[in-house]
Amino acid sequence: MMVDRLAAAGSPVSPLGPVEVEAGPGRRSLTEQVYDALKREILTARLRPSQPLIENDLAARFGVSKTPIREALRLLVQDGWIVVLPRKGYLVRPLSLEDVREVFALRLMLEPQVAAEAASHRSDALLDRLRAAAATPGGGEPSYQGAMRAARAFHLTVAEAAGNSRLSRVLEALLDEVERLLHLMPQLTDRLTSMVEPAAHERIIAAVDAGDAEQAAAHMRAHLAEVSQLLVDSFARVG
Repeated sequence: MMVDRLAAAGSPVSPLGPVEVEAGPGRRSLTEQVYDALKREILTARLRPSQPLIENDLAARFGVSKTPIREALRLLVQDGWIVVLPRKGYLVRPLSLEDVREVFALRLMLEPQVAAEAASHRSDALLDRLRAAAATPGGGEPSYQGAMRAARAFHLTVAEAAGNSRLSRVLEALLDEVERLLHLMPQLTDRLTSMVEPAAHERIIAAVDAGDAEQAAAHMRAHLAEVSQLLVDSFARVG
């Protein structure tokens, strides 16, 4: 089931305006800047599922030639964020209920074991990093955005404790998918960030602090199962 209704179900999105890129020695390449900007717009749902992407329009938005646009689009296709429409251009990859299930199936395979390893390698420094990551930042950032950043940082910090850089990269890609989904269904964000995530993270931190690998894995498994069920149920109703 591809999600078109979901694409229209989120909060209103302001029109996409010009994007400034930086040129010159020591700057990232134009391709990298275009890639990062487009990916960020996909993850934050400013570019919606099934929205078309036209090279000429993007070149005008970014004020660059079509070459870096074409290269950035090729990388986004390679990473699975957009799909090619033969002889027509590109569109933002749609989402399906199966996509949501697959993302959390993978997380459930990986993260409980990672939490157990974090507990097995308990240290004061690790606990400090976990608590700092789980803390929602203050300041001018909207609360839901700060909470999402904190949740992402927490799960990546747990993964980094395993000392496996490949696993961290895989988890980062899965968390990107979750971030996109939450931006598409903002009605869930407050519930997840104000109720589900912080309490679950505290339980995981307590298990790591106790050096209890079994409990750390169990709390991570229960946390992911709860979030997965909430997202799958809500996605099924919208989609």
